[in-house]
Amino acid sequence: MTPTSYFFRVEHDLLRSEAFKTLGGSAIKVYLVIGLYSDFGTDWAYPSIRTIASQAGLSRQTALVAIEQLTQMGLLATHKAKGRSTAYRIIRQAPQRPLRSASHSAKRAEGPVKTGLISLEDTSQSGPISLEDASAGGLKSEPVPAQSVGLTGHEGRPEEECIPKEDTTSIPIPGTPFRLTAEGRLLVAVDLQELLTNQGIPGQLAERLVAQKDPEAVAKVLLNAFYLQSQGKLQNGPGYIRAGIEDGYELLPQVASRLEVRRRELEAQLRRIEVQQRQTREARDQAAEQAAITYMLEHLDPKEIDRLLEQALRLLPEPIVRRNPTLSNPFVRGKVYELACGEPKD
Repeated sequence: MTPTSYFFRVEHDLLRSEAFKTLGGSAIKVYLVIGLYSDFGTDWAYPSIRTIASQAGLSRQTALVAIEQLTQMGLLATHKAKGRSTAYRIIRQAPQRPLRSASHSAKRAEGPVKTGLISLEDTSQSGPISLEDASAGGLKSEPVPAQSVGLTGHEGRPEEECIPKEDTTSIPIPGTPFRLTAEGRLLVAVDLQELLTNQGIPGQLAERLVAQKDPEAVAKVLLNAFYLQSQGKLQNGPGYIRAGIEDGYELLPQVASRLEVRRRELEAQLRRIEVQQRQTREARDQAAEQAAITYMLEHLDPKEIDRLLEQALRLLPEPIVRRNPTLSNPFVRGKVYELACGEPKD
């Protein structure tokens, strides 16, 4: 299946604003990366600092500085709750005027920036594939701070946030606080009760639904609702969500197919990681073996080395040693090491 292009809208007024003109290249890249991960209905995004830095091609510290600059310029809002990772909200409207404190650290943008729609192809190994543009529909949308699956930072500014352990066993479903495993299971990384209330479900009903239903079943219904909203086919979001959870709705075929594409990408990513790990182990073992051979040759008596070399040349196939019958030949070195480590022969 051919990957799909997705779009992150940047308003013309924002690009013409004084705040945007004072941004440096790093801040612009961070703004676009967070926009790529943002929910189309709420503009809230939940990527980790590590993900933002990796996608933007920046160091973690540079990404943090860019986030602070964007916040000071009024182009980004952040929300940090105790026990949860930082959530970011993209501000699409141009601020009336930049904060004065931000102008001291801002650098000029590096090169021109195109206006209008910006196409953001998913070309990274761990980047997102959004379900749909969820800008239309009837779901009530409020900021939903994501709860980190890994380590969490202290409450406060993003600079104080700890780096969560990289999760390579699941992959995010962008625009949602859910992840998908290679087995096709949905993982929930937020307070589901709070998420349901933010979608218009009364608090007591949300509490009861979360207590009675499996989190994965709730996530399936919410993914269906997000998709229907993006298609403009959902008139009563809270009613659909309640009925779907109580009756155990399965994933819609359109949603299931998109998740299957994402699951296959995760499988491919895991295979790449496995190959890289195997190659790393092999390289490490080879380096250790070469270090052991070098150490042995440096500490053997020269006469003993000559004896072992002569013996190795007799034992090795003639085509292997014909052109280079010396210790610089890796086959010869290996055989000498093998003989030196074995039982001495007369």
